[in-house]
Amino acid sequence: MTRAERVRALLDEYARQRYENEREQRQREREAFSRDPELEKLRARGIELAAGSLRAAMGEPDADKRRAIAEEMRRKGTLLNAETRRRLRALGLPEDYLEEHYRCPICRDTGYVGDAPARFCACFERRLAMEEQAGTQAAQTFETFNAAFVPEESGQRARLLEAKGLLEDFADRYPRARWRNTVLSGAGGLGKSFLLNCVYERVSSRGLPALRTTAYRMFDAMRKRHMGDDGGADAFAALLEVPLLLVDDLGTEPLMRNITVEYLFLLLNERMEAGLSTMVTTNLTPAQIQERYGERVCSRLFDRASALTIKLEGKDLRLHGIR
Repeated sequence: MTRAERVRALLDEYARQRYENEREQRQREREAFSRDPELEKLRARGIELAAGSLRAAMGEPDADKRRAIAEEMRRKGTLLNAETRRRLRALGLPEDYLEEHYRCPICRDTGYVGDAPARFCACFERRLAMEEQAGTQAAQTFETFNAAFVPEESGQRARLLEAKGLLEDFADRYPRARWRNTVLSGAGGLGKSFLLNCVYERVSSRGLPALRTTAYRMFDAMRKRHMGDDGGADAFAALLEVPLLLVDDLGTEPLMRNITVEYLFLLLNERMEAGLSTMVTTNLTPAQIQERYGERVCSRLFDRASALTIKLEGKDLRLHGIR
C-alpha cells in the first residue's frame, strides 16, 4: 500500500469515527433525558437561545446594542450550562456527558488542524507512522536484527544488544521464562517496537498464541466495550484472555475519563490474576506513567515479583536509516 492509499484509508477511518462519536452522543442523550426529562428541555432552550442570539445580532445595526445582546445571551447560556451540569452530577454522570467526545480533542477526529492550508494533526501523523511501520513488521525478527548501524557511543549499542539478548531468551523460554511481564521504555526511535515484533514473531513461530496490538487499537476496544458495542466486547475479551499480549506505544492512546485508566487497570489486573504475560513498549518514564494512569496501573506494570523493566537510551535510530 502506498502512502497516499494509507492516507485515504485513515481519512475514511476518521470519518467513520466522527459518525460513531455522533451516534454515541445521541445514545448518551437518550439515557440522560430518560432519567431526567428536564435535561432535554434545557438542551432545547440552549439551542433556541443560540439561534435567537444570532437572529437578534444580525437584525441590530447598532454595534453597542449587538454587544449588549451577545453579553446577555452569554449570561443566560452560562446559567443554562450550570443547571445542566448540576443535574448531570445529581445523576452520577460526568459534567460533559451530553457533549460529543473525541478521541483527539485537538482536531476533533478530522485528522486536520489549522486554517487553510490545513495540515495533518499530530494524532494522524502518529497513526500514519504506525500503519507504515506495520507494513514492515514481517521482516522484524531476531534473525534480521542488525546492531551494526547502532551508534557505539554512550553504550547505546551495548544496551540494545543486552535488551535483545534478554528478550530473545524470554521468547525462547516462554511460557516458562524467568519473568512474566516486560516493560520496554525509552524515547522514540530506539528500537522498542522492533524488539516487540521480534518477540511476537519468535513466539508465534513456535506455535504459541500471542496477540500484538497498538495502544491506540487497545483503547478502541476499551471504548467500544464501554459503549456496549458487541465487536468491542469481543476485542476486549481477546485482550483479556490471550496468553501473551504485546502492546506497542502505551501512552499514545487518547486519555478519556472513565475508560482509559479504568479499563487499563482491569486489563492488567485480570491478566496478572490469571498468570498471563504482557509486554508493553512506551515512551513514558515510570513517573509519567504514574501521573497519567495512577498508582494502581503503575503497580501492575512494574510489579517487582513478575516484571522486567528495560530502558533504552541513545540517538534516534531512524535518523540512521534504521526502522
